[in-house]
Amino acid sequence: MISPINAIQSTAIQGTDTTSTPSKAADKLGKDDFLKIFMAQIQNQDPMSPMEGTEFTAQLAQFSSLEQLFNVNDNLAAIKDANGNTTRYDVLNFMGKEVVAKGDQLSLGADGTGKGAFQIAGTAGCTVQVMDSSGSVIRNIPLGTLDAGQHHFEWDGLSDSGTRMTAGTYKFAVNAADEAGNPVLADTMISGKVTRVNLEGDSPILYVGDSPFDMGDVLEISDPAEVDSGSV
Repeated sequence: MISPINAIQSTAIQGTDTTSTPSKAADKLGKDDFLKIFMAQIQNQDPMSPMEGTEFTAQLAQFSSLEQLFNVNDNLAAIKDANGNTTRYDVLNFMGKEVVAKGDQLSLGADGTGKGAFQIAGTAGCTVQVMDSSGSVIRNIPLGTLDAGQHHFEWDGLSDSGTRMTAGTYKFAVNAADEAGNPVLADTMISGKVTRVNLEGDSPILYVGDSPFDMGDVLEISDPAEVDSGSV
């Protein structure tokens, strides 16, 4: 007689698959299914050749082992969920910190200033270009010749014509060229203090002002007093 435990042991070992389709989930057997099959075996066994006591005991022992496997899977799933939530809420520690992250957005605050950062691959003369929502350049900020590496800048919120721009999110680019006029690679970065965090999606979203970025895009974190930024 074949033990019903063999039909469902693999299910316990594999654990719960939350991505399974309804039809696949219906094909899997659980503890209740084992008990039903086991009772059916007892009720329909051949009276001339009944189940041996040792076989009966062995199947009960197998069921006990199976139940422990299911419990282990449940505990592992609970630990995984707990660790996932801990990681998500750890991002709240970013609040109030100065960060540098991948991106080309510049958040102009209510105080009339905006911070940004960039990294250049070599020594170059650099000019920051601030753009509005239509992509038009509204301010050119010459920074002079800078060495290779990361640099910060501050925008005073004025256009080239001296107009005070409204608070909000702008974009910026960096024109960088060496002494011969050849372009030098410049990577733009979001820079500023984290003002809020959104936990709704699969990955937490942080904000510097109104500029959003993924937690995975963060390159640096520091206390506000440690940030060394130039101003223009």
